[in-house]
Amino acid sequence: MTAIQGGLPAEERPFDTLAARLGIDPEEMIARVRRLVSDGMIRRLGPVFDSRSLGYASTLVAARIPPERLAEVAARVNRLSGVTHNYERRHAYNLWFTLVCPSAAELERTIEALRRETGIPDFHSLPALTVYKIRVQFDLAGEPQAPQDAGGRTEGVPPPLDGKQRARGRLLQDGRPGEREPGAARAARRGWPTARVVQQIRAWLDSGVIRRFGAVVRHRELGFAANGMAAFRAAPDVIDAAGKRLAKHGEVSHCYRRPPLPDFPYNLFAMVHGQSEEEVRRTVAAMTGEIGVEDYAVLFSVTEFKKESMRYFPETA
Repeated sequence: MTAIQGGLPAEERPFDTLAARLGIDPEEMIARVRRLVSDGMIRRLGPVFDSRSLGYASTLVAARIPPERLAEVAARVNRLSGVTHNYERRHAYNLWFTLVCPSAAELERTIEALRRETGIPDFHSLPALTVYKIRVQFDLAGEPQAPQDAGGRTEGVPPPLDGKQRARGRLLQDGRPGEREPGAARAARRGWPTARVVQQIRAWLDSGVIRRFGAVVRHRELGFAANGMAAFRAAPDVIDAAGKRLAKHGEVSHCYRRPPLPDFPYNLFAMVHGQSEEEVRRTVAAMTGEIGVEDYAVLFSVTEFKKESMRYFPETA
């Protein structure tokens, strides 16, 4: 499980290569993957695209919803195709969701429509200003492993993909767990040799269009039942160093600099995972000492309203 999260080899028969590394038979490797999918441990297996590199705009939305309307509003949010994750968190800002749209203008229109249609003004966009980390790798032995460059990346506007690239992306975005040659069926549909699909995957991995090629897991099923969004109030002169430091922790899956709100004055966000809330609290408390930031809050996820991968490359694009 740990190995396939870290990234499958971009080859025609990736499980054969991975099995050789682990010293097991390829058929046993594929059987294990199929069991993990069947048992719900793996949510999907395939490319994880970087929305920014595809020309999309994304943001984290914080919303303050009257408790008696939370389920209703969450259901309304879930109907948006650009919403991939939607959670109730234990805080006055009790609904947090990610929103991905083809443009920044459409992002703002979508959020304004939510305000107008629900009659609730407190939907606030908190886009990533700097990305310090966006990856997690869980070990079945119980420790999340997440080696990754913590250099920090400021968001910009990449060149758009052309029509042929989008067509390839459409064929690649659906994972094929447990196939000996995962690219073969997709290549045949397009009339491509399998090597061309592999070549495209490698090129996009190199350019960052694909962040990784591997398994997306269900962390709760792996035993990591608690996750808290640790929000820190960091001074401008320390925030980058603090973000890079947080990104080095295996318990942290995502770490960003975001704009603060007047009544939520935090600007450094890290998703911290653990087997219990108490474990997460201890981890965050230790982190505050490391980064020298004492003003923080931890917002624990209470209800998972939605969690799925984004669908890119619509036919009309």
